[in-house]
Amino acid sequence: MLAASPAAMAVIETDPAEHIAVNQPYADLYGFPHSDALSGTPWPQRLAADERARIEQEIFPACHEQDQWRGTVTGLHRDGTTFPHHLSIARLDDSHFICTARESHERLTRDRELERYKTIIDTVDDGIYVLDENLRFAFVNEAMCKLTGLQREDLIGTPVVDLFEYDDEVAAAEEIRRRAVENDTSIGTVQATVPTADGDRTLEARYRLYPDPDGEYRGSIGVVRDVTDREQREQELRTARQFNEELVENAPFGMFRLDENFRITYENSRAEEIIGLPDDEEESAAIGEDIRNLPSIVETGQADLFTRLQDGETIEFEFPFESIYGKEAYFTGRGVPLYRDGEFDGAVLMAIDISDRRQHERDLERQRDELETLDRINKLLLEIARDLFTSPTRAEIEQMVCDRLAASDLYQFAWIGEPEPDGNRILPRASAGVDEGYVDSITVTMTETDTGQGPGGRALRTGSVQVSQDIRSDSSFEPWREQALARGIKSAAAVPLVHGDTTYGILAVYATRPLAFSHREQAAFDTLGNAVGFATNAIENRNLLFADTVVELEFEVTDSDLLFVRLSEQLGCDLTITGYVESAAGTWSVYLRVDGAAPTAVRDVAVADSGVEQVRVITDEDDTGLLECVMTGPALTALTERGAILTVGRVADGRGQFCIEAPQSTDVRRLVARLQTVYPDSTLVAQRERDRPVQKASELRQSVAERLTAKQQEALTRAYHAGYFEWPRQSTGSDIAAAMDVAETTFHYHLRNALETLVAALTDIGDGYYD
Repeated sequence: MLAASPAAMAVIETDPAEHIAVNQPYADLYGFPHSDALSGTPWPQRLAADERARIEQEIFPACHEQDQWRGTVTGLHRDGTTFPHHLSIARLDDSHFICTARESHERLTRDRELERYKTIIDTVDDGIYVLDENLRFAFVNEAMCKLTGLQREDLIGTPVVDLFEYDDEVAAAEEIRRRAVENDTSIGTVQATVPTADGDRTLEARYRLYPDPDGEYRGSIGVVRDVTDREQREQELRTARQFNEELVENAPFGMFRLDENFRITYENSRAEEIIGLPDDEEESAAIGEDIRNLPSIVETGQADLFTRLQDGETIEFEFPFESIYGKEAYFTGRGVPLYRDGEFDGAVLMAIDISDRRQHERDLERQRDELETLDRINKLLLEIARDLFTSPTRAEIEQMVCDRLAASDLYQFAWIGEPEPDGNRILPRASAGVDEGYVDSITVTMTETDTGQGPGGRALRTGSVQVSQDIRSDSSFEPWREQALARGIKSAAAVPLVHGDTTYGILAVYATRPLAFSHREQAAFDTLGNAVGFATNAIENRNLLFADTVVELEFEVTDSDLLFVRLSEQLGCDLTITGYVESAAGTWSVYLRVDGAAPTAVRDVAVADSGVEQVRVITDEDDTGLLECVMTGPALTALTERGAILTVGRVADGRGQFCIEAPQSTDVRRLVARLQTVYPDSTLVAQRERDRPVQKASELRQSVAERLTAKQQEALTRAYHAGYFEWPRQSTGSDIAAAMDVAETTFHYHLRNALETLVAALTDIGDGYYD
């Protein structure tokens, strides 16, 4: 029965107290492999030493008196460990008893838990280790071996730092030891890179001190996990996050983050740049503000557009914007709603500042408008220029110009004025358009007073187009502003009518739109002014060329600023101007006969004059001869630009006599004033009208003039005055060609054609008038 019982049972006797017989479960309970090992052994040896006194004092007396005893005692295992267990002893006979033993419930529970923990430790994927006080492995589970790629026997006793690959990890391990020695019982974490056969692995250990009842440091325990994949994922996430952050921060467009209440929570660098965030401010004052309540957004009238984001709608916007810092921009962009767990979580706004593009578009529109207007102006001015040369008189030219400008819808009215003789005012000569008495009511002067600071006075003084683009704000237009605005005039321009150095007057043009005269329009009007000046000069020259009656003016000049007067006075000689020719470059070749001085001496003095470019001696006969002086000639220019010619020029003893022929229509006072401005010490001593020969002189001149080209005219005139036709010749073809700045063959070509034309003209006239 004893052997067959599953319970731990033994037959014991009390005197002596020893085992008579035991079964195998009883032997297992105390850690013996066979039941025979316990038979005949003292029974008290299976109890802890401090429990043995209870046998004589409590257990055996109860068995003899009550035939049984039950209780819990501390057993002694074969390996020396103790454990609580329950004994039940009953009498068999006077000296023998049957003893049944079973483990206590607490022991069973603890053993089961220990077994369960052991099973868990052996089956978990995480490595578990115990380090002793010297940071050597005292225990590792199977997972720890797999994580490190080492056998258990290789790990036990190995310093943990031997697994670390990098110095900073070794330093971290030493820090752990320091904290452990100082009894820091907190849970810590350390990572280490461990080389394995499969490559480096990143292990993460969570550790704490090994608990000791005495409170002394006995090492640490920890759990190790392979976080290589996690670290890689986290690194990828960090890289992606960093990339996204850099992408957002360095995006070429502004980005704004709105929360669920439409408050601005983030602005990237480009957004801060667009709104004009000052350098000394780290964050925009708009952060935390509801974007719909920003004044600049409210002013656009599109504040409610952002509310639609809450309904899951992607919005697009485009509007001008002025930030809280006063920075103006023109935004275009998109807003995208964001959701979290199905709930609206705000939005992201992406905005581009298209101010430059909008400005470019506006500039293009303005340029298109300007080009369209300019095209109309150019057509108008070309038509006017074409008609200039069909008008026979200056007055008709001026009236035609004003009429054509006023008749267009580009300008309100126009007028042409000229300087007042012996005065400072600019007097109207022609006008056209709806001016409502404006031209007659205003005073414009040439001086730099208030009435001379407007476009008209400035144009006459500078010889360039002057404008007032906005009469309302132009301070220089103050004397005439009220009258101009009352007639709806917003801008005005004044165009000098110029030919060479002569300004015949100004053309004043008025428009009912501001900024009416762009740079291109001004350039076009400048061309018109030159064309009117040229046409005016051509008419005055034509009037002289074909006039049968002319005005002859005789001047006496003692002004030493005149080169000829100075030469005569300095060298004591007589000088006679035999002719003059204007070159294409604007210089004059004056042919000068010398009497009473060596031509070379006259040349040497003349070339020192700043207005003389060169002097050539044509003939030299001791104290008489012929010179060619290439020089600037303001007086000659003034004469020709007024349609006059010099017919006599003689200087003796520093006193000159000069006779001028001008058309009857010439304003003599203005011409005299012009000459006296150049040479103040000049006096008009005679003025008379003179008839040219009745023998059809005008027809002859017209016939010749119409047939000769400008180069032929110049070659013929220079050859005549330079003595080319004298015998012997006073100038060679090479000399005259050099004066004309052409090749000698070219000179001969022009001269030969001119002579042929002249002979043909004389033959035709002879046939018609000398029969």
